[in-house]
Amino acid sequence: MSGLSTLDCIVVGYNEVDFTKLLKEQKLGEKYSGGYRSSKANSVIYHGERITYTKLLNQAIAEATGVYPDLNIFKIPNLACCYLKSYLSKRGHNVEIVNFFNSDKERFAELLKQSPNAVALTTTFYVDDEPIMELVDFIRQHCPETKIIAGGPHIFNLHTHHDPATQEFLWKKLGADVYVYDPQGEGTLDRVLHHLRKTPEKSLDCIPNLIYRTDGDHFDKSGKMAENNDLNENTVDWTFFDRDFMVPTVPMRTARSCAFKCSFCSYPGLAGELTLTSLDAVEKEMRYLKEQGVKNINFIDDTFNIPLPRFKDLCRMMIRNKFDFNWYSMYRCSNSDDEAFELLAESGCKGVFLGIESGSNTILKNMNKAAKKERYMEGIRKLQKNDVITMASFIVGFPGETEETIQETIDFIEQTSPTFYRAMLYYHDVKVPIHKQAKEFELTGAGYSWKHKTMDWQTAGDWIEQMYRTINNSSVFPAHGLDLEGIGYLLGEGIDLDQIRRFAAIGQKMLIESLDDSPGDMTEHENMLLDLFQPVAV
Repeated sequence: MSGLSTLDCIVVGYNEVDFTKLLKEQKLGEKYSGGYRSSKANSVIYHGERITYTKLLNQAIAEATGVYPDLNIFKIPNLACCYLKSYLSKRGHNVEIVNFFNSDKERFAELLKQSPNAVALTTTFYVDDEPIMELVDFIRQHCPETKIIAGGPHIFNLHTHHDPATQEFLWKKLGADVYVYDPQGEGTLDRVLHHLRKTPEKSLDCIPNLIYRTDGDHFDKSGKMAENNDLNENTVDWTFFDRDFMVPTVPMRTARSCAFKCSFCSYPGLAGELTLTSLDAVEKEMRYLKEQGVKNINFIDDTFNIPLPRFKDLCRMMIRNKFDFNWYSMYRCSNSDDEAFELLAESGCKGVFLGIESGSNTILKNMNKAAKKERYMEGIRKLQKNDVITMASFIVGFPGETEETIQETIDFIEQTSPTFYRAMLYYHDVKVPIHKQAKEFELTGAGYSWKHKTMDWQTAGDWIEQMYRTINNSSVFPAHGLDLEGIGYLLGEGIDLDQIRRFAAIGQKMLIESLDDSPGDMTEHENMLLDLFQPVAV
């Protein structure tokens, strides 16, 4: 693509919002919403400042070694960026990516000096508007004439959740020029980029799936034409990327959407029916990654082991090729069998994320999880038997939740002892299926501000704190930057599993102390962290 004289598009990945700023905004509404409590339950106070686990890890290593490692899981290749660069490059566009805005600002500014036709903003991980607005301001400052295009899950949600008048306000607030509202949208972006290259003076009304600025702050909307992009044709072509960018850890997708219809999740409605990449296409992509020296793969499929026969074939393919990847994925351990567990381990699985959500069959039924806790318990035991790291996630406060059902979840965690766990305050999206039963559950409110006939967000927050204080057989591994794929990332950066386990155990003690905004003396915990990361004497 170097022969092209014009930079058609810069694709921008994640923008991590300032945690201190987020806390200040959330604290203003702490009496009315659980956002601040949720952030407190995912952070610690270190040297008097409330910080994320990621920052805690970096600061502890820096104080122990004298070198700030600047570890951040978002430095892993952003799959949305990589996919779009691959997709668009195959179609003749000259595309660059800004993988992680926070650490790539200087490079981004240099790229903007080339006056690209467009900048495309991905929104995969966003739940609010602030990171998008910050990116728009940065682009306007460095290259005011370029077209800013935003698409992805956050834009789709704004489009489907709000009436036209509210949408108009939001599009103005965000500040972009064009919004792609199709849940896939890569085909639409391709058409927009061809339009900007060949006929930029003409209206975008001929391209479907767009909301676009016409004059000043007014936006028009083109018609809808649903996309259904072929996964086999559009696997990521990693030849468009430098080897150093890929090694040692990359994300990979082998399917789109999810086979299940959990009542708290809108993703199947967003992504459509479950669509699978062929094993031949997966094998080809893996073979290239292996040749380049990739060691770790994070599979992002929502249910990697569904359908089960296909999952077994995928494992056998990895074993047959002797790829020897260390791989991590989300895993539906209630929908597995002995052969699958054995193949999983033999093919290189080192860890799985388990969206168990509750240890109560009553709540699992309300969630439409199509699983019972007994199957989850059996699955965790078999994963542990095969030396696989387990990270179990639970939702606290779902409609129907009671003191008794939470106690069942506590008992479940103590009995199964997953390697790590997290308890997340329920967040109510009015567009998810359970909202159709709002009258039955006497459910009111939205987001982190809700109540139903058996619990409210304040009580659920109290229970999360109680869980973190009392559960002994598993370590808390909170959100805000460290997830299952974070374990693979840290291992790839030279931090061993024993250090990760001990870090989580120390961090949990600090987290518990930090649930009070004015904790006691943390010196002992801080010293334990320094000892953990002291260089080994030679």
